[in-house]
Amino acid sequence: MISDAAALFAPGGALARTLPSFEPRPQQARMAQEVAAALASGRHLLIEAGTGIGKSLAYLVPAILWAARDPALPAAERRVVVSTHTRALQEQLVRKDLPLLERALEPLGVSFRCALLMGAENYLCVQRLSELGLTRGDLLEPRLAEVTEALRRHAALAPSGLRSEIPFAIPEAIWERVRRERDICLGARGPFWEDCLYRRDLARSRDTDLLIVNHALFFLDMKSGGRILPPHSAVILDEAHRVDEAVVSQLGLSVSDRSVGRLLEDLGAGQTRRRGRRDAPAAAVAAGSLSGIVPRVEEAADGFFADVRRVAAALARAPGRGERRGEDRGLIARVRQAGVLEDRLRAPLRDLEGALEGRSAEAAPAESLALASLAARARDLRERLAVFLEQRAPDAVYWVECGARRRSSAILHVAPIEVAHVLRPRLFEDGRRVVLTSATLAAGGSFAHLRRRLGLAAASEAILGSPYDFEKQALLYLPATIPDPMTDADGFASGIVRECRRLLRASGGGAFVLFTSYALLQQVHGALARDPDLRDLDLLRQEPGLGSSILEKFRMTRRGALLGTMTFWQGVDVPGDALRLVIITRLPFEVPGHPIAEARAEAIRARGGDPFTEDSLPEAILTFRQGFGRLIRSRDDRGLVAVLDPRLATRPYGAAFLESLPRCRRTESLDDAEQFLRALR
Repeated sequence: MISDAAALFAPGGALARTLPSFEPRPQQARMAQEVAAALASGRHLLIEAGTGIGKSLAYLVPAILWAARDPALPAAERRVVVSTHTRALQEQLVRKDLPLLERALEPLGVSFRCALLMGAENYLCVQRLSELGLTRGDLLEPRLAEVTEALRRHAALAPSGLRSEIPFAIPEAIWERVRRERDICLGARGPFWEDCLYRRDLARSRDTDLLIVNHALFFLDMKSGGRILPPHSAVILDEAHRVDEAVVSQLGLSVSDRSVGRLLEDLGAGQTRRRGRRDAPAAAVAAGSLSGIVPRVEEAADGFFADVRRVAAALARAPGRGERRGEDRGLIARVRQAGVLEDRLRAPLRDLEGALEGRSAEAAPAESLALASLAARARDLRERLAVFLEQRAPDAVYWVECGARRRSSAILHVAPIEVAHVLRPRLFEDGRRVVLTSATLAAGGSFAHLRRRLGLAAASEAILGSPYDFEKQALLYLPATIPDPMTDADGFASGIVRECRRLLRASGGGAFVLFTSYALLQQVHGALARDPDLRDLDLLRQEPGLGSSILEKFRMTRRGALLGTMTFWQGVDVPGDALRLVIITRLPFEVPGHPIAEARAEAIRARGGDPFTEDSLPEAILTFRQGFGRLIRSRDDRGLVAVLDPRLATRPYGAAFLESLPRCRRTESLDDAEQFLRALR
């Protein structure tokens, strides 16, 4: 199988015959060999594949050959799961790469079956659709009511719940009410599991050789003990630099005022006030009189989350106890002990749960299921609250996050401090072959940081560089005159504005300006927006929740300058001259005041380690490499990366950042940088 995989990538091979534009790349063939060897030997593999290698085809080919090697073998011994972090990569694999490979391999007698499972928000939820019919159907506008009825007919017959397969448009106002949501959908615990459209997709996945999922679903399956995905012998984790983040998200939990509010809204809370006293809440009409309980829960929730905001503000004011995120960005505060918040919400939720269960037992079958699911949602919220209030989860960190405005969301978070002790037995020691790949996995040429974070001991390793010629395609600009951000924050901010002005004038746009702080982003954006010499540029500022729309606007213009925070450091692909300048304003060290970073540092110190060298530095280097990697996305790309943080030159660790980058030309001259950018125009 190893030689077969390599042969497919050779000049004149199956891929070259299928793709007229195919270009043999030694790194791609080498990666295919490494993945094939790992699958054949049963050994795990860490493989860094530089930008431009074509890593998706390089791992899909050996995965297909492995799955198709002997049809007589049980499916569980042949099936391969491929997991990505982003939906865009999932869709690329299923819509583009796998159909191409199907055509290329068919003449060789190799066939395979594949399936796609996407994130929760992409699926119609029968549970929520039923709850909507019970609690809000009589309040919908006629046009929305028609769409809802069409969704019910579709759900009764559809083979899949994917929104992209629903044959009519769905207004966002309705989709937000009926899509799957992790903190609402009860899955196998709820009364709608047999009719669940998502479950049907899960059932179909058991008839596949290759299953494409995302990290959230993959690690949710791991958390459930393998009760979601079908048995498989191998998993390929692409975008593996996001694995730790995905595991923390799945193993943690949260409760917000909005999650409680969604339950109350689905029960008709507030509708009496909006529509007049003659109309009782719709849920009360269907379920008997809940009109006394729902307002009581609503009042308790208002009081409880007001307490959350007050406690968060008090904790954040204490020296070294919280992270303020700017006046308009709210705050994050760690909660170190139980009993800090008054337990005033669990009892009303228990009463609501009991009332709903009682009404469910008396209701007609259709209403009974919806009421039972609402009761289960109340119970789930109550249990999550218990974990936070009593600090029940071992080896976990607890914190609250609040928006800046008085009615902004307030969220309680619980997350594991480290994930290695979970992944080691459940993923790396359970008999599956695991391949982890990304364009950036190694820090300082070593996988040691990733191994420690994930608990991976025995594995093969390979670092494959990019086929692009960075010495010809890129210039690295490192100014020598900006003040240190740690000792002169105001001077540093002024220096950032000064450098950005000149670089953006020279480039005429086509720029990402990457920040680690939203406060600094706003300050710089305000200064640049007032500069008359930049009035012809589209200065685009990242806003919460608007990442995809602002990126699309940037792609449409050559004169855009997108100022963004961590969302735009990784996973963003803008090939061509739409992006010819990347400005990294500051080295991307984790904010030390964030509860997870703080708790992880405490754990490292407790076992005698150094949090900076073991964790903060390698993590920052990986993110730094991701930011640099936004620039060169094809052989034709040309551009400049400017790193404005003087610590690259003044601190001992600066060399580690620079050594992590591809070899390219460097300059300290702003005049040279401007000349280079003008030539690109």
